[in-house]
This record gives sequence, structure tokens and C-alpha cells, in this order.
Amino acid sequence: MYRVWARLLRVLQVLRLQALILMVIGLYAPRVQAVPELVLYNARILVVDESFSEVEAMAIKQGKIYAIGRNHAVRALAAPSTVLLDIQGRTIIPGLIDNHIHAIRAAWRWHREVRLDGVTSYQEALQRISQQAKKIPAGEWITVIGGFVEHQFLDQPDGFRRADLDMAAPDNPVYLQHLFDWGYVNSQALARIGVDAQVPYQQRSGLLLDSTGLPSGIVTKATQRAILTALPEQQTDTGRQGVMQLQALLNQLGITSILDAGGFDTLPQYYLPFEQLAAERALTVRVHYLQQLIPWEKSFRAPPDMTRLKQGEKIAIASWYRRIGVGEQLYMPVQDSLSAAASSSLNVKKAFRYYAAQLAEKGIHLHLHAVNDHSINQHLDQFERLSERYNLRPLRWTFAHADGIQLSTIQRVEALGLNVAVHARPWLIGYRFQHQQGIEQAAMLTPMRSLTEAGLAWGLGSDSPIVASMNPFHTLDWAVNGTMVDGRPLSRQTVSRRQALVAHTRNNARLLFAENSLGTLEPGKRADLVVLDQDYLTIPTNQIRNIRPLATMVDGRWVFSAGLPELGSSSTGVLSDPPRGFYNTH
Repeated sequence: MYRVWARLLRVLQVLRLQALILMVIGLYAPRVQAVPELVLYNARILVVDESFSEVEAMAIKQGKIYAIGRNHAVRALAAPSTVLLDIQGRTIIPGLIDNHIHAIRAAWRWHREVRLDGVTSYQEALQRISQQAKKIPAGEWITVIGGFVEHQFLDQPDGFRRADLDMAAPDNPVYLQHLFDWGYVNSQALARIGVDAQVPYQQRSGLLLDSTGLPSGIVTKATQRAILTALPEQQTDTGRQGVMQLQALLNQLGITSILDAGGFDTLPQYYLPFEQLAAERALTVRVHYLQQLIPWEKSFRAPPDMTRLKQGEKIAIASWYRRIGVGEQLYMPVQDSLSAAASSSLNVKKAFRYYAAQLAEKGIHLHLHAVNDHSINQHLDQFERLSERYNLRPLRWTFAHADGIQLSTIQRVEALGLNVAVHARPWLIGYRFQHQQGIEQAAMLTPMRSLTEAGLAWGLGSDSPIVASMNPFHTLDWAVNGTMVDGRPLSRQTVSRRQALVAHTRNNARLLFAENSLGTLEPGKRADLVVLDQDYLTIPTNQIRNIRPLATMVDGRWVFSAGLPELGSSSTGVLSDPPRGFYNTH
């Protein structure tokens, strides 16, 4: 027995010595040596692990991070077949993860979409519409479905004028949707629903007139519904085209993984293009999605169809396309907003608990829309009752948005082992929070700092593309600076830039049940990363919104390049120069 223990002690000493040598030479890698396919060196690599480590170089093999460390140590792993890429001192961060986006719904019609995220010039917005009109045949629709507010156009904060849209796209119908609210149209769009823009004083519900009695271009109610009905029906092939364009844009923005939250009007056929591309291994963004229990194709008021829980995934390709749970709606009577709490009748509470219990019994994750503090506490009352029978902690149930959550409620969430995913909607619509709650109270909403101080590993996402910007650097700008799209101050619940990056990467990976493969740049994880044009940690904080990815890698493959000449053009076919509108500042 003594000899066995002595031999074991010698082995442990050798292993300890090997670990010490690796630390001294600055290499973190598996002990079994292999030849990496790619080495990135001379970089500032933010690993975003628990100690927020920084290294100079990284080796990549078969889509995974093989080793990280100092330049000389990692380059020493290279063989003649290894590609060596000098990053020239640029910063590399983990691929950004959006924990709440409505990409599947948006992609179905994305092929005619123009984006105005972050554009602060009215003239530039018109120019982007004009550029799109020159690219497409006359008569085809141009749409901007959300992602902007009037306030962001500093040179014209009063909305779009029909005459200006006519000049931008004289031969194409144009429809711009302000969040989930009203719309703006040009004369060609009005003609599609039988309205002659040159006839004054037309009496039609939702057709707003200007001072001369002619259509102003603003549409609401019945007229707006008619415009939406006039948009051409989409097919799977156009939906597929939309997915390709949308994922290319996400790659341009440095997003490598998403959680699609489904939501209103997310119909079953919208998933088909994603399933096809996943089967063909043609996705360049990892798509995690939530099962829709509300049958939107029937009615918004329809009860959840719990038989859908028995439906298996039609396809699951490794970590590229997979269902992780249910959401963001479970039972519509509890749908709330910041100013309107969930219905609180006994029958509603009982029904909600009944549906939630079925998820708990089957071990299914829930990602639940909940904004109002009263609503969240009402849900917690039911969840606490369920916790007497079920261990909810491993299910990682998550409150989405939680703008109004209070400190005492955060403590209840933490005690149950639940989670919070917050979103950068205030960057775009914070002025509405100020109007509803007052400036002082609005400054304490979406309490990222309180969540951090409470020790909750909250995640950061967008809720785009309709009510928020898709650009994650706009999200990080809001989290760090507390300002809105036009630069006006909003929040005092800001966090450090390190904490914001952790929330957008490592914490989000946990919300996706993917923390063992995504979220940090540690050896053994998938090689999802972004090369930045500026140093995220040292750039003035008010310039974070202007950071541009130079290149994006997913699973060890470059899916976007616009600034690293060594890589050439992007393999996804996206433009070499990202749309300026996503990076403009005021």
C-alpha cells in the first residue's frame, strides 16, 4: 500500500510541475499535443472567464479553441500547415450572444428590409431608402419594420414626410413602421390601397392629412392595416433569402448566437427556412429558439396548446439550431407592460400556475415576458408554490425584460434560483419610460446595477428588431452610459464595461444552457469570436456605440470580414463595409 501511495504522490508531483511549467511559459492548452489549424497572435484577447483574463494569442483546431496564452508559447504549437494571423494589437472578444431577439419572425420578410438603427440624420435615413430603391425593380416594396423612433433624427425629429419618401423612392411603395405604432408611407404605397395622394380631404379611418388636406404620409388604424394587408404574401424561398440576409447582418454586428423569443404572429411556417438551412449546415449564427405554445395562427386570445410540448424538434444540428424551452408567452392574460400589470384574478393565477406546473413536471425551461414588478411578484407567488414540489433551479426559468423589477423582488428571484434577461429597449424608447414614470423613476428602471449587486448573473440582449436596435454595441452603450439613441441621459442603473460584456457573453451562454461551449474564449470551447476596430476596454465610454467588428468567427470559420485584409472578403457574401447606419453617432 505504501508503494502505491508513493507512486501516486510522484504522479501528482509531475502533474503539478507540468501545470507550473505551462503557467510560466504562458500557455493554457490540453496536455495531449496536436497541431492547430489557425493561430491568432499579437492580439488583446479578452477571455471573459471568471477572472476576466487577457492573453495575446489563441490556437484553434476543428472549430474549438485549442490553446490560449502568450505569443511565443502559442506560436510554438504551430506546424508548417498552421495558418498564422497577426491581429496587429486589435482586441478580440467572445462572440456576442443576444438572449432575446425576434429573428425568426423578422426573417420571413427581411429580403425587402432597410434598417435605420442608430441613424441620427433624417437625410441619411432617406438616402438609405433611396439606395435600396436603386437596387430593386420598380414596384417592389421597401419596408422599415421598427428599430427607429422619431426622436433619433436630430435634424428632423417630427417624423417622415410623404413628399420626402416620394423623392427617395418615386417608383416603389414604401412603408416605415414606428415601433408597433403608426406607419409612414409614400404615394406609391397609398396607391396600392386605392388612395390617390393628390386628392384632398379624403375621409378614411387612419389616414392623417396635412395642413392642405392632402395625405401627410402618416397612417394608423384601418389605413395602416390595409397597407400591411397589401404587402405581398411570402413563400419559403423568400423567407430563406431573408434568413441569409439577416444572419449576414448579425455576423457583421458581431453576433454569433441568438435566442429567438417567438412572440406575436410567429407562425409555424416561419421556422421552415431556418430548419432547411440548419439541415444544409448553412447557418452562420447559432439559433436557439423557444417553443410557441400560443397558437398565433388561431387567435391572440387562444389558450396555450400544451400538446405542443409533446412535439419533438424537427431538426437539431449540434449547437446550430435547437429548442431550449418555452416562451416568451405562456398564458396571454398575464401579458403585461411597464404601466399595466398582469391580470390578477384568482382564475388567472390558478390557470397560470396550472400551465407552469406542466413545464416544471416535464423539466422544461421557461423564458417569460414580465415587465411590471407587480406582475413578477404575482408570478413568483405561483413559482414558490411550485417549488414545494419541483426543483426549479436546474430549469433556469427566466424573466424577460423586467424593467420595473424592484430590489426586494430581485431577492425573491435569487432565492428561487431564477434568472433575469434584460434588454436594451430603453436605448430606443426610454423617452416613453420618462413620460410614463417621470425622469427620476425612469432612471432607476431596468436595474442592471441592482441585479449585479444582488449577485444575480443576469444576461443582456436587445428585444430587436422592432422595439430595439439590433446592434450589440448600442446595447453595450446603453448598459455602460445609460443614454438613449439621441444621447439624452436616461438611466442611473449603469454597470462597468466589463460587467456589460460579461452579461452579453458568458452570462447569456448560461441562459442558453451552453456555458460549457460558448460565452468565453477558454480552451475547449467553440471558437466564436469577434475582432474589433477599437479597444473596448480603453475607448472613451461615449464611443462604445461606434465600435465596429472587423471580423467575426463562428465555429472556427470566418463568417464576416471587413478590415482584415489577410482574410479577404466575407464567405457569407455580406458587404465588406457594414451599413453606416448601425454605427452613426450624434
